[in-house]
Formats: sequence, C-alpha cells, structure tokens
Amino acid sequence: MEKNKDIVGYVPNLLYKFYLRLKERFDSPRKVTQEEIYCFEICKKLIFDDDSKLTIAPLSDKRYIKNDKRRMFVVLENGTINLINHVYSYSIYCEYDNNYNELIKLIDSELEKKRIELECEIKSNISNSLKKILNDLSV
Repeated sequence: MEKNKDIVGYVPNLLYKFYLRLKERFDSPRKVTQEEIYCFEICKKLIFDDDSKLTIAPLSDKRYIKNDKRRMFVVLENGTINLINHVYSYSIYCEYDNNYNELIKLIDSELEKKRIELECEIKSNISNSLKKILNDLSV
C-alpha cells in the first residue's frame, strides 16, 4: 500500500520536471525592450526623488508615483506601467517580470521607510505629551 502512495506522488513530479525541461528548451527567453528599460529607469528616478509622493492601493494592488514638480504621474498595476506627463501618456507592459517586481519592492520599501518615520514622530509626540503631564502633576 505504501508503494502505491510513493508512485502516485512520484509520477506527477517526474512529469512536471519533464515539462519544465521541454519548456526551457522550446520557449525562447524574453528580451527586455528598450522602452521597458527607459520606463524602468524613469520610475526608479521618480521613486527616489524627494518631491515624489508614493501611494499604494491595497485592494486593487496598484502603486502610484506622483511628482508635481516634474509634472509626472505613474501607475503600476498587473505588470503594466502607465506613465503620464503633462503632454503624453504611455502604457508599457513589462515582459520582463524582474524589473517590474523590483519597482514594486522599491516603492514598498520607500513607503515602509516613511511609515517608520511617521511612527517615530508619533511616539515622540506621545512621549513629550506624557512628560509634560508628569511635570504638570509634579508642580
């Protein structure tokens, strides 16, 4: 009975490995287009620009970059980057998922840094307020 269980798990696993080998052999690797590279670099610069406002929409899983000074707006969703400036609008689909995922991580990490700063400011205000209350009670 135990041999049947081993075979049942072994055969699908073997077929899956065979499928992966065939897929690697016949699917040509995706090449990153020049448009994707430009769009990726633009987004990176906007993410690290101090004038940019980063926002995330958790339910729709969209990320936004807004830079009023440069008059640019970027929306990242489902592997597509929509880049809008004061004259044109571009929609770039990212065939190369690593670049898109890196942008998502960059935005998320920058938002996390800003969240930590905000929490520190809140804790500092609470601490100062409690200290003032204590001093008022001591007098």
